Amino acid sequence: MTDLNVCILGDAMAKGIGANPGESWADQLLRQVVADHGPLLAYNLGVPGETSADIALRLPELKPRLPGGVDNRLLLCFGLTDAIGKGEAAPLSARESMQHLVTIIKAVQGLYKVLMVGPPAVYDPGQNARLKRLNQVFHEVCLKARVPYIDVFTNLVEDVQYRRELMQGDRIHPAEKGHHKLFELVSNDRAWWFG
Repeated sequence: MTDLNVCILGDAMAKGIGANPGESWADQLLRQVVADHGPLLAYNLGVPGETSADIALRLPELKPRLPGGVDNRLLLCFGLTDAIGKGEAAPLSARESMQHLVTIIKAVQGLYKVLMVGPPAVYDPGQNARLKRLNQVFHEVCLKARVPYIDVFTNLVEDVQYRRELMQGDRIHPAEKGHHKLFELVSNDRAWWFG
């Protein structure tokens, strides 16, 4: 056991889809924390294809992984599936996503140190319009709740290299270079716990 536990809860971006095993932005962050601060227990609870509604239902997964009496950190990262939809399912409205985020924050605030990384950009302009709105809504919710929020969308939506990598893949999830950009954006943000 260590005195530091970190859970990452979210969707495909939290899980690191598109990156080689062990090389996602989240993996790179955790390696940096270990190098700089020592051992930790880390749990990546990212599930591809999940919306904020699905993630809100998985909050009980946190309790056995974040026991009382130690330094527990929860990193939230979702929104992609909310904005682009899944299969035949339509995207969630920004209002629905906002309500789910409020529910999640109310359930975990006071129990863990919480930080949210917003959804990144994708290749499709229409989906990016929804992601831009969702990014704004999530940022506002976190600001009101005093939860640190890291906006990666704004930095990536016009990034030529990032867009090129999306185009060469599935147009939603970045590969190696994109994940490294995400790592740098989060690790260099003043909201990042371990900066």
